[in-house]
Amino acid sequence: MLDSDASTAKTLTLVAIILQTIFFAIGAFATLILSLFFAASRTITYNGTVTRTVVSTGGVTIVGLIFSIFFVIAIVWILLDYFLIYKKLADGKVQEAETPSLVLGLIQLILGGVITGILLILAYVKIRDSLQKNPPQTINMPQQ
Repeated sequence: MLDSDASTAKTLTLVAIILQTIFFAIGAFATLILSLFFAASRTITYNGTVTRTVVSTGGVTIVGLIFSIFFVIAIVWILLDYFLIYKKLADGKVQEAETPSLVLGLIQLILGGVITGILLILAYVKIRDSLQKNPPQTINMPQQ
């Protein structure tokens, strides 16, 4: 059972993951619209007569390649946040989620994920508060 601080950290992490997913969906939609814009057919006229219609595929390829790299990185971030922080908190492994929440929060903050970075750093603070209230139990082995 998680205490209130660890539960708050879990909720903050979930909100960060949801926001990342929403930003991912918005980016995918914007990329689709941008690709359709670049792929739109262009009609070339000469002295008022239509000479040919051209469909541009170069813009689609360039936009697709550039944004596919960003999408792969976004999916990796979402999965890292889920497996390294949220899943560990959900399983009650609060101490194991401490370092990843700080590291991923700082990296996301530096790389432009300001909102999610701040949320993960706040989750780190809540994990620290939880660990200070409930220090992890160590098992003392009898000496021979």
